[in-house]
Amino acid sequence: MSKLSSIKPEELRFLAENVGVSLSAEQCEVLLAFDQLLAKWTKAFNLVAASTLSESITRHVLDSLSIGPYIQKQSTTLEQEPGVFDVLDVGSGAGLPVIPLAIAYPNKQFASIETNGKKVRFQRQAIMELGFSNLSVFHQRIEASDAMAHTVMSRAFAAPKDFLNLTRPHCRPGGRAVVMLGQAELMPSDLPEGWSLESMQRIDVPGESAERHVAVCIRGTLAT
Repeated sequence: MSKLSSIKPEELRFLAENVGVSLSAEQCEVLLAFDQLLAKWTKAFNLVAASTLSESITRHVLDSLSIGPYIQKQSTTLEQEPGVFDVLDVGSGAGLPVIPLAIAYPNKQFASIETNGKKVRFQRQAIMELGFSNLSVFHQRIEASDAMAHTVMSRAFAAPKDFLNLTRPHCRPGGRAVVMLGQAELMPSDLPEGWSLESMQRIDVPGESAERHVAVCIRGTLAT
């Protein structure tokens, strides 16, 4: 399939189903509005590579949604505590993957940590304009944050081993780290102390020919 540029809500709904995510017509409208907002801000503030805007639905929206099934495995009945979120996106940039996922999963509480002021402002503007309320955005380094989550995730924040080391204090015991990768070989065989590899899965994003994988790690020891 060729790269996707401009599509209709019903087409996005079908494509999202191909990565295991069910969306309502309203959610598709909001995701497409987010894509347009991202393009508008990128032209002024260079939030993402301008060369990716013509394929933004694939490279940004669908790629972000592709890890939805892995965060959905988390129980939706977990007790919420102050400062503890369902999902924490570290180094979220322009809100990828956290904003598409927050739109797709309104029953979960998301947190975003980003150090770039322009990208933080964009995320907060997106929340205000698009009208969703299950995302908290923090302008800080992960080392300075006291946020905790049942799932931590990263799209392009750091090398996997560095990401796991930095996020271990922010992931609840028994929680998960979801790491987006290109080639599976990028995941080290010797994980940092306190982490166990639960699964490594190849994912197919409609319109994307590059190799994509998701590694899921457990904070603790795998049950036998």
